[in-house]
Amino acid sequence: MPSYDFKRESDGKIVEMSYTMSKVPSIGEVVTVEGENYTRLVSDYQVSAEVETVTHGYPYVSRSMPKNLAGCDTNKKGQPIITSRRHEREIMGRHGLKRD
Repeated sequence: MPSYDFKRESDGKIVEMSYTMSKVPSIGEVVTVEGENYTRLVSDYQVSAEVETVTHGYPYVSRSMPKNLAGCDTNKKGQPIITSRRHEREIMGRHGLKRD
């Protein structure tokens, strides 16, 4: 069974949990296990170095995402500051955003 990264809300610790591919929560989804809430994250190992991707220089200010998103620092105009590819995917998953 594949392992997926989750962030425990009580202390921010990253933990791995195993789910079948058909039952894994979506990125950004919150699950409760033994009374603790965990948020599904993008797992670094799911991004293959062998596949060419379009990359940004990080950090960057997103002019396409909505202003004042939870989980992001912002500039003076309220535009989100994205610190890494992982952060970008987590924010997009949490807020139901899609990449253009």
